[in-house]
Amino acid sequence: MEKDEIVDTLNELIRIVEDSHEGYRQAAESAEDEDLKALFNDLAAQRGAIVREIQRLVAEQGGAPDMGGTMLGGAHRFFLELKSAVLGHDRAAIITEVERGESECLRRYDEAMAKELPLPITAVIAQHLDRIRVDRDRMAALRGVVA
Repeated sequence: MEKDEIVDTLNELIRIVEDSHEGYRQAAESAEDEDLKALFNDLAAQRGAIVREIQRLVAEQGGAPDMGGTMLGGAHRFFLELKSAVLGHDRAAIITEVERGESECLRRYDEAMAKELPLPITAVIAQHLDRIRVDRDRMAALRGVVA
């Protein structure tokens, strides 16, 4: 795989993980329950660390790391804000929206894993994928408790 393709793939992951980071940050602001605020703040910090790690990988490939989210992510964050405002900070609605965003993140990671990236990069992406999958499943479990 060409270095440009590697950088493009990694930058795509930066954008979607930044969306996740921002989504969790906004979910923490929207949540009225202290347990959700703490959980979402922790997950936002984890996503921020993942973004920085992928940015480092891009730099190691000689590329310029992306710094922002996707257009879709902007819509996702807007929808999260809108939904929480309309529904009066409804716990189940916030969890459902966060879970939906994480499912999209997983889809993008699966696409990256299907490419022929260098083994050290694939290993890092696989670790991120496992972490994101655990967190998405955690949201699904929380949604099940709330429902």
